[in-house]
Amino acid sequence: MRVHILGSGGREHAIGWAFAKQGYEVHFYPGNAGTKRDGTNHPYEGEKTLKAIPEEDIVIPGSEEFLVEGVSNWRSNVFGPVKEVARLEGSKVYAKRFMKKYGIRTARFEVAETPEELREKIKKFSPPYVIKADGLARGKGVLILDSKEETIEKGSKLIIGELIKGVKGPVVIDEFLAGNELSAMAVVNGRNFVILPFVRDYKRLMDGDRGPNTGGMGSWGPVEIPSDTIKKIEELFDKTLWGVEKEGYAYRGFLYLGLMLHDGDPYILEYNVRLGDPETEVIVTLNPEGFVNAVLEGYRGGKMEPVEPRGFAVDVVLAARGYPDAPEKGKEITLPEEGLIFFAGVAEKDGKLVTNGGRVLHCMGTGETKEEARRKAYELAEKVHFEGKTYRRDIAL
Repeated sequence: MRVHILGSGGREHAIGWAFAKQGYEVHFYPGNAGTKRDGTNHPYEGEKTLKAIPEEDIVIPGSEEFLVEGVSNWRSNVFGPVKEVARLEGSKVYAKRFMKKYGIRTARFEVAETPEELREKIKKFSPPYVIKADGLARGKGVLILDSKEETIEKGSKLIIGELIKGVKGPVVIDEFLAGNELSAMAVVNGRNFVILPFVRDYKRLMDGDRGPNTGGMGSWGPVEIPSDTIKKIEELFDKTLWGVEKEGYAYRGFLYLGLMLHDGDPYILEYNVRLGDPETEVIVTLNPEGFVNAVLEGYRGGKMEPVEPRGFAVDVVLAARGYPDAPEKGKEITLPEEGLIFFAGVAEKDGKLVTNGGRVLHCMGTGETKEEARRKAYELAEKVHFEGKTYRRDIAL
């Protein structure tokens, strides 16, 4: 069996690295300048590409766009849900209505399809106000605002397509829940699932959780979660998969619950139908063999064993200057000879590595303690050089 990974970021590089480490032949579509160190890069041409991959191989989509597009509908050897189920991530409106239908714990909500509806329905909520775009918005589709008038103004622009390029349509008005955020990811086959090690990620650009939201500036794990909380999270996974079954589908792939721990209970803020980034980089580093085995057993419908973390892992993301709004590209990168680094926004030009995106590199550190893993990750980050290198200094503190 060969492994075919769709995508071009650090998450995809990490998944491919784990499989290559276990001796599998790995192919990336389209990959980046780093993925070809662990496999072979190919152009991605949608359904044409999928149909050329042999049925005996496994296809792993890295990002949600592939699943929403319908890659699992085209071929049976894709490890991911069909597009009808991928609406759990592709449509916030569908996801919230799904949770309400099946009694899954989530924040109280309303759907507004027009600015007039938004102005009327916002009256049922108190500040801070939470507005979510219905479709995929690359991490920019959530507004949290204190002013009702500003919420109506920006929410209306979101509905009519004037706030985020390429994003328009209905919005979800969500009740704001105070508490601690937590990501829970599982490998799933039907009603069976195994939860992967819990990881904390850091969304804001700057130290102290300041600055704009990003795709993630770093992460660490494993995070210890009380057993009674884990039991409640397992119930949320089970109810979700029961709901999918009731809708007439079988879930196979990764399922990610974006949670808020509020008054001792986990509430689902959002679904993702793929692994998180930068959480994946930490999970595979903690136990690459266990991760690969869980994925393959999930794919085959076998018995999935828990992925037991070995020590601690820390991921420090190096971003380009100007990220997340207008990252600089084309800056030459020099790397140390040793150390585990997953490539994200990196290209090759005239035989040299150059920046080619917002998040550029993931510098990994491992150790018996969190502190040791943190020290190694930052030592590695300091040895990487490119103009405008930006990173947080408080990951895993």
